Amino acid sequence: MSATSHWRGIGQNPIAPSVCAHVKAQLEECYRGPILELGPFWEAIMKNKSVLDIGVVEHSREFTERAGWRHEIFKELASSIMGVDILEDEVEYLRQRGYDVQTCDATSENDLGKCFETVYAGDVIEHVDNPIGLISFAQRHLADGGSAYISTPCPFWWSNIWLAIRDGTYVGNVDHIRWVTPVNALEMAHRAGCVLSGYYTVETHGHTLLRKFGKSLITKTFGRNELFTWAYIYEFKQKV
Repeated sequence: MSATSHWRGIGQNPIAPSVCAHVKAQLEECYRGPILELGPFWEAIMKNKSVLDIGVVEHSREFTERAGWRHEIFKELASSIMGVDILEDEVEYLRQRGYDVQTCDATSENDLGKCFETVYAGDVIEHVDNPIGLISFAQRHLADGGSAYISTPCPFWWSNIWLAIRDGTYVGNVDHIRWVTPVNALEMAHRAGCVLSGYYTVETHGHTLLRKFGKSLITKTFGRNELFTWAYIYEFKQKV
């Protein structure tokens, strides 16, 4: 079953059982498995490749000065890398430090004038007004055969559910304006004119024996679930 096959080919009711079954089958085909460590995953998709890093600053200047700043890791992997962000002062600060960065709205119609083998937007889509524009911008800057990866938090992570129970409502990051679950990503790909070619779940290990036991018990009882998924990574490709 192709992820390019839209659910409207099955029916016009988006909650009809036949439509939901069609989409669920597509998502099962798209699922690429869990990611337990991000480092090896980043190496697999960026090593010796040209990379565009969308949201390079990661919120504020202090993030760029921390050990483990994502763009610095990417820079060590990629053959070449450019970063873009909307934060002008922070971008200028990074440029003065020697990074190849530009101020750019990655939901706009802007064109950077070059294409990349890998485009990565880490935890950006949940912040922006125009998620379809973000996916389209990423696609516009892909080299032939390239992939755009968009990561975003998972609403079903047990910690988020616990916070909602404990606090009466979930707050989390107050700059977020949406969740993007796999079914949402599939629909966004259709609307952006590209393909959701796969997605991954970034899993938590469980930091105590009790949590590890609980995770094992729940998984054995109910099968694969997203209670221990703290983020998704979606892979989008151009339509062939």
